[in-house]
Amino acid sequence: MTDLAEALRELSEPWPRGDRIKAAIGRAARLTGLSYWRAFDIWYGKARRIVDGERQGIAEALIKRREEMARHELHDLKIRIARLEALLSRASQDSHR
Repeated sequence: MTDLAEALRELSEPWPRGDRIKAAIGRAARLTGLSYWRAFDIWYGKARRIVDGERQGIAEALIKRREEMARHELHDLKIRIARLEALLSRASQDSHR
Protein backbone atom coordinates (compact mmCIF):
# COMPACT_ATOMS: atom_id res chain seq x y z
CA MET A 1 0.00 0.00 0.00
CA THR A 2 2.95 2.34 0.50
CA ASP A 3 3.63 2.15 -3.22
CA LEU A 4 0.18 3.64 -3.85
CA ALA A 5 0.84 6.40 -1.33
CA GLU A 6 4.13 7.14 -3.09
CA ALA A 7 2.31 7.14 -6.43
CA LEU A 8 -0.16 9.72 -5.09
CA ARG A 9 2.73 11.85 -3.86
CA GLU A 10 4.39 11.68 -7.29
CA LEU A 11 1.12 12.64 -8.96
CA SER A 12 0.79 15.67 -6.69
CA GLU A 13 4.09 17.14 -7.91
CA PRO A 14 5.27 19.73 -8.66
CA TRP A 15 4.28 21.60 -5.53
CA PRO A 16 3.96 25.35 -5.95
CA ARG A 17 5.81 27.40 -3.37
CA GLY A 18 3.86 27.59 -0.14
CA ASP A 19 1.54 24.76 -1.19
CA ARG A 20 -0.11 22.70 1.52
CA ILE A 21 -0.51 18.94 1.73
CA LYS A 22 -4.29 19.35 1.50
CA ALA A 23 -3.93 20.89 -1.96
CA ALA A 24 -1.46 18.19 -3.01
CA ILE A 25 -3.85 15.43 -1.95
CA GLY A 26 -6.62 17.23 -3.84
CA ARG A 27 -4.52 17.34 -7.02
CA ALA A 28 -3.71 13.65 -6.74
CA ALA A 29 -7.37 12.83 -6.09
CA ARG A 30 -8.51 14.73 -9.19
CA LEU A 31 -5.93 13.02 -11.39
CA THR A 32 -6.89 9.55 -10.19
CA GLY A 33 -10.65 10.03 -10.01
CA LEU A 34 -10.71 9.35 -6.27
CA SER A 35 -12.56 11.40 -3.72
CA TYR A 36 -10.43 13.67 -1.55
CA TRP A 37 -10.99 11.58 1.57
CA ARG A 38 -10.23 8.31 -0.20
CA ALA A 39 -6.97 9.79 -1.51
CA PHE A 40 -6.28 11.12 2.00
CA ASP A 41 -6.66 7.65 3.51
CA ILE A 42 -4.35 6.09 0.91
CA TRP A 43 -1.84 8.97 1.22
CA TYR A 44 -1.50 8.40 4.97
CA GLY A 45 -1.76 4.60 4.82
CA LYS A 46 -5.13 4.54 6.62
CA ALA A 47 -7.00 2.66 3.90
CA ARG A 48 -7.75 -0.87 5.10
CA ARG A 49 -8.13 -2.22 1.61
CA ILE A 50 -7.93 -0.88 -1.90
CA VAL A 51 -10.19 -2.18 -4.64
CA ASP A 52 -8.79 -2.99 -8.06
CA GLY A 53 -10.52 0.00 -9.67
CA GLU A 54 -8.74 2.39 -7.33
CA ARG A 55 -5.41 0.68 -7.87
CA GLN A 56 -5.93 0.78 -11.63
CA GLY A 57 -6.96 4.46 -11.57
CA ILE A 58 -3.80 5.39 -9.68
CA ALA A 59 -1.61 3.31 -12.00
CA GLU A 60 -3.17 4.80 -15.15
CA ALA A 61 -2.82 8.35 -13.84
CA LEU A 62 0.82 7.69 -12.96
CA ILE A 63 1.57 6.27 -16.41
CA LYS A 64 -0.13 9.25 -18.05
CA ARG A 65 1.84 11.70 -15.85
CA ARG A 66 5.16 9.99 -16.61
CA GLU A 67 4.45 9.99 -20.35
CA GLU A 68 3.55 13.69 -20.18
CA MET A 69 6.75 14.47 -18.29
CA ALA A 70 8.80 12.47 -20.81
CA ARG A 71 7.21 14.42 -23.70
CA HIS A 72 8.05 17.71 -21.98
CA GLU A 73 11.61 16.60 -21.35
CA LEU A 74 12.02 15.50 -24.98
CA HIS A 75 10.66 18.84 -26.17
CA ASP A 76 13.08 20.72 -23.91
CA LEU A 77 15.99 18.62 -25.16
CA LYS A 78 15.05 19.29 -28.79
CA ILE A 79 15.03 23.03 -28.07
CA ARG A 80 18.44 22.82 -26.36
CA ILE A 81 19.87 20.85 -29.30
CA ALA A 82 18.53 23.39 -31.79
CA ARG A 83 20.07 26.25 -29.79
CA LEU A 84 23.42 24.47 -29.58
CA GLU A 85 23.37 23.71 -33.32
CA ALA A 86 22.67 27.38 -34.05
CA LEU A 87 25.47 28.43 -31.72
CA LEU A 88 27.92 26.03 -33.35
CA SER A 89 26.83 27.13 -36.80
CA ARG A 90 27.44 30.79 -35.92
CA ALA A 91 30.80 29.97 -34.38
CA SER A 92 31.78 28.01 -37.48
CA GLN A 93 30.75 30.86 -39.78
CA ASP A 94 32.67 33.38 -37.67
CA SER A 95 35.83 31.28 -37.78
CA HIS A 96 35.72 31.07 -41.60
CA ARG A 97 35.65 34.85 -42.01
